Amino acid sequence: MVIEDALEDHRFKHNQLVKEHQIRFYAGVPIMTKQNNILGSLCIIDEKPRSISEDELNKLIDLSYWVKAEIELRSDIIERTMSEQSIRCLYEITSNKELSFEQKLKKLLSLGCERFQLSDGNVSRIMGDNYEVIQTTHSTEMVNVGEVISLEQTCAWMVKERLTPVHISQSVPLHNQSMIREYVGAPIFVHEQFYGTFCFYDDHQQFRAISNSDIEFLQLMAQWVGNELERRIAKKKLKETQERFEQIANNIKEAFWIFDIQEKQLLYMSSAWQEISGRTGEEYNLDDTLWERSIHPDDREYTLERFMNIHERVEFDYRLTHTDGTIRWVRNQIVPIYNQKGHVYRIAGVAEDITEKKQNQDIMRKSDKLTAVGQLAASIAHEIRNPLTSIKGFMQLKDGYSYPYKELILTELLQMEEFVNEILILANSHLGTKREQNNIIDLLQEVLRTNEELSRMLNITFCIKCHASQSIPCDLNQVKLVFQNLISNAIESMPKGGMIHIEIGIEDEQYLYIAVADEGVGISQERIPTLGEPFYSNKEKGSGLGLMISYRIIQNHKGKIFFTSELGKGTTVKILLPLE
Repeated sequence: MVIEDALEDHRFKHNQLVKEHQIRFYAGVPIMTKQNNILGSLCIIDEKPRSISEDELNKLIDLSYWVKAEIELRSDIIERTMSEQSIRCLYEITSNKELSFEQKLKKLLSLGCERFQLSDGNVSRIMGDNYEVIQTTHSTEMVNVGEVISLEQTCAWMVKERLTPVHISQSVPLHNQSMIREYVGAPIFVHEQFYGTFCFYDDHQQFRAISNSDIEFLQLMAQWVGNELERRIAKKKLKETQERFEQIANNIKEAFWIFDIQEKQLLYMSSAWQEISGRTGEEYNLDDTLWERSIHPDDREYTLERFMNIHERVEFDYRLTHTDGTIRWVRNQIVPIYNQKGHVYRIAGVAEDITEKKQNQDIMRKSDKLTAVGQLAASIAHEIRNPLTSIKGFMQLKDGYSYPYKELILTELLQMEEFVNEILILANSHLGTKREQNNIIDLLQEVLRTNEELSRMLNITFCIKCHASQSIPCDLNQVKLVFQNLISNAIESMPKGGMIHIEIGIEDEQYLYIAVADEGVGISQERIPTLGEPFYSNKEKGSGLGLMISYRIIQNHKGKIFFTSELGKGTTVKILLPLE
């Protein structure tokens, strides 16, 4: 009988299983006796409605035949005078969860010795011509646990040869010159392969009647040993597989994860995810809002929609906030997992941190923009520079000639000329670069002296921490220009005053770093990637030219520049310049 949904079947309207336990699905087959009486049923139940295939139903029927055969076998054993005490003891031993496998073997051997009235027993593992004792009732001169002897010097060779129980009621010499007067042993099969023997023996001559029910009881014990060995082997292999999987999953940069859509629970997350997000899988299960909150606000709606509508393999990128406050780019490759009904009930994926790739792409994009703007600026600067040079020359023809505003005009012309030279750096970053050994601290002090009066007026002080003092190859004027741009930006971001922190040190034994941190208004995270791009500025009337030129100079020096900021707390600019 198959009931796909009990709630829709009026016959089960008042069924206790349906009403109290919400059982929706039922598939069962009868278990018949030899007299065609119904002994019981073998069934499958589920709290959810489902269907069952013809193949599954046939397997259920085949399983009922197996159950029937087992019941008949046990019935025959009982009918053949197997004592109730032996059955009870066998069950108590094998079902005792507090006993280890070795302890159960020991008790089964004692039970067999009592049942067959034989003094000793052991369990063996036979590999080739070697007979290894796995467990014994007690170590004697005849045999010890762990001992390996030749199979030919035991009675077990006959069990291996016949693959059926063997009963010997005559004197048989052992490997240690002892004599076995009586022996009964059964084969142990593991995964349908001969594994070893479960046997009992005695070295005293006396008559014993080993009945068919005794042999069947011995087979039953040997069968349990084989089944338990199969379970232990499968458990060991599963553990090894899990360990290998975890070794792979936990030692690659990508994070592997599995999510149950129906239960809305993260089933597995490899340790690499903690490196990417700063959070463990357990934290997400404890707080079901953490996942949504950690996604960048601008990507949240898009990302959640992609996650909840996966019907084929997909790949997409999104941003999340690390616990350290940084923004990480993550690339997810996700595949759906279907249940037997063909519905997606789980998704599995691999998450990769692509922040560095995105940063490199941004660098390339900025470089391309700087090149284009630089070429445009160069053509304009050349057009301005030529008449500017002529005007400056005529103004300086007669040094002794005095006229109104001469010094002011010359000063303004000089500033225009310097501005044109700065613009030319964008197009010809290597043009006019003179790399000489210069002490960075000296250059920084010159810039600070230039801004001393302005910073005093705005109640701004400087705090300098110097962890390294050495010269590096750089262009004096260009690096001073970078410092001037950074200090000017820091001062302008602090209209209410405060302190600018400057730190100098060595990083990775190959860079000198200069970090300038202000206590200004800060910059939002989404605007940081656009810093240094042409015509982009955080100032109301800024052109972004200062940072754009600074980027080009640092790039020319094979260095790097990084920005970190928090609104209302300030911005830190970190520059790396090569030591050599």
